[in-house]
Amino acid sequence: MSATPSDRRIRTVAMLVNPAAGGGRGERIAERAAARLRSYGLEVDSLRGAHAQESLDLARQAVADGVDALVVCGGDGMVSLAVQAQAFSGVPIGIIPAGTGNDLAREYGIPLTSPEDAADVVVAGRAEQVDLGQATPDGGEPRLFASVLCAGLDSAVNRRVNEMSILRGPLRYVLASAIEFPTYRPRPFRMTFDAGEPGEETVETEVLLSAFAITRTYGGDMRIAPDADRSDGLFDVCYVGRISKPRLAWHFRRIYSGTHVGLRGVTTRRCRTVRIDAPEVEAFADGDAVAPLPVTVEVLPGAGLFLVPG
Repeated sequence: MSATPSDRRIRTVAMLVNPAAGGGRGERIAERAAARLRSYGLEVDSLRGAHAQESLDLARQAVADGVDALVVCGGDGMVSLAVQAQAFSGVPIGIIPAGTGNDLAREYGIPLTSPEDAADVVVAGRAEQVDLGQATPDGGEPRLFASVLCAGLDSAVNRRVNEMSILRGPLRYVLASAIEFPTYRPRPFRMTFDAGEPGEETVETEVLLSAFAITRTYGGDMRIAPDADRSDGLFDVCYVGRISKPRLAWHFRRIYSGTHVGLRGVTTRRCRTVRIDAPEVEAFADGDAVAPLPVTVEVLPGAGLFLVPG
């Protein structure tokens, strides 16, 4: 399921903080985690950007300066931002969960409710090398992601979640799904898998939702790709075609347990690259907007490095 972790000695930490994460709890969670790290004698430099680009610049500078670990206090979107700075650098990312979905923290077995316990994972220094994804819009700049890129009903739900100010955690996804589900209609998709390779294939079909996964879950622990291996060099792809609303409701419920795979109307496969095109559909990755389709997505084997429990 994953590569064998290696041991690192962690002495210096740059902690990238999203104060607004978790409904404003990010700052308090960061303070508790930083205190725990300092209690072990680690040097902690807290990074707080006024906006996403400034946070990314701070993270890149910390990596360039040779910090032992880049620790993120926030949700999946903040981890995704850190990945842009960390990829291929050899500097591991640690996660202090403080977001809405926290799917990446779940994937890597990080304690969700105790910042101190999450900080202990950083101190232990067990680093696992994993794959990352790269999404490149036509005419745009590439963006890396660490979990799942989605396009369709699931990305519409994601946008709705990000615009909400009520509820916390996975309940936001439940409410957003209930709002988007009744009116969303399938779109004509064109997906070209593994272009230029012997197994190249183009699929044209109507799609309700689609996911291209490095890791297993999105949307607050929905197991969209229950068999995904984060270090196999492949995306696990899952898409749902045109099906009746009652059947979709049944499928959507079963995504939480990962038992939707194999059901009628659900298609799964694996690939290294895919170009996705559809009208009026936006791609999201790691919980944040990437760009309207078309987007080309590829796996970057071994590009990521995460601190994990021993």
